[in-house]
Amino acid sequence: MIIRNVEVTPYKVPNAKSCTWAAGVLAAAEHLIVKIESEDGTYGVAEAIPRPMIYGETQEGMFFAIKKYLAPLLIGEDSFSIERIWEKMNTVVWNPAAKGAIDVALHDLNGKLLNLPVYKMFGGPYRQEVNLSWQIAFGKNEEMLEELKCKIKEGYRTFKVKGGPDPDNDIKILKLMRENSPDDVRLYIDANMAYNRQDAYRVMKALEGVLCSLEEPLQAWDNEGRKELAQKGDIPILSDESTFTYADVYHQVQLGAIGQIGIKIPRTGFTISRKIVHLAEIANLPVQISLQAETDLGTAACLQFAAAFRQISLPCELTYFLEISDRLLKNELIIKNGAMLISDKPGIGAEVDWDKVRSYAVEI
Repeated sequence: MIIRNVEVTPYKVPNAKSCTWAAGVLAAAEHLIVKIESEDGTYGVAEAIPRPMIYGETQEGMFFAIKKYLAPLLIGEDSFSIERIWEKMNTVVWNPAAKGAIDVALHDLNGKLLNLPVYKMFGGPYRQEVNLSWQIAFGKNEEMLEELKCKIKEGYRTFKVKGGPDPDNDIKILKLMRENSPDDVRLYIDANMAYNRQDAYRVMKALEGVLCSLEEPLQAWDNEGRKELAQKGDIPILSDESTFTYADVYHQVQLGAIGQIGIKIPRTGFTISRKIVHLAEIANLPVQISLQAETDLGTAACLQFAAAFRQISLPCELTYFLEISDRLLKNELIIKNGAMLISDKPGIGAEVDWDKVRSYAVEI
């Protein structure tokens, strides 16, 4: 179906509580909605998420990158010619999250045109529900421990704990969590590349038998340190900042520096993410869908992808939207006993509440 229009709406939805991590503080979802309309009036949507401290993309920058540079490349193209559209978009360097949102919106549009959920377009569903990982952000140790206990009672069995700036306290709080968790609870820590080589090894050795993985303990560019840590330790390294692209994934696999792969749909869309999944299959490494502070709109897209592939065997980080003060969808994402149920609605299964979107819209 021929693409006739692309709209971009910036918005700001406050968090219910600020999320603190090694690279900063998130107090609100300051994102964008990309809407791609075909000639028959059918449209697809996606959430575009800036991350200036990681990719350099800002809300304002993404808005103009899409409106001025990327959207004109789409007009008149067939919405199903995604490889061709990517070739055209890649004439504009970088801007991964802007391109990723366009890719998701195209898949949503095509799913609606075919009356199919996106996961069926990928050959799924492989699973009817996706096991979840709950993120515990920085706080006082007693507060973090209490949050863990509450979420265990709700049925969650995997927890990502933010760490990095204070390795000694990371060791302390993770041991406390292990002592206060049933045996089937999985714990991992995200250092956001904040450790030096010595602290990374010290944390890894101290938490053997406690952690199921260690997410990005070292700088992505520290090839020697990453390889040495992976070889010396028994805890698998989970990727994030080291694997922005499928070329990055290939490099890290060849280096032997990662044991698990994290995919962020807002960063790589569906097309690039699928290529990463196939690299993971070849390397025989498990995959998870990692969070990018999505609202329920972005989470709906992540759910579709997580349900489609066997290789995405790790619990996925699809719960951040519960930390945001409001929802942008009319339909509810359903969580039962620590798992999210898939939807059979077409596209990404998201029915946007446009009145809500307009109420949170901001001017750029």
